[in-house]
Amino acid sequence: MIRTLIFGAIAGYVGKKLYDEGKLTEFKNDLATRYNDAKAKLDEQRVTSPAVATPNGASSQLPH
Repeated sequence: MIRTLIFGAIAGYVGKKLYDEGKLTEFKNDLATRYNDAKAKLDEQRVTSPAVATPNGASSQLPH
């Protein structure tokens, strides 16, 4: 139990320092940018994905 309290205190101290220096905001912004880029890329791939022939001969769009 004492280890948990010590670890929590260290994590809180380090987290506060990172927050005060603005590092967490930079991380959040970078993460949001990467997510939006990946989402846009996936949406673009869905629009340009080729039709796939089904076993009965009909063609359909790939599942999303």
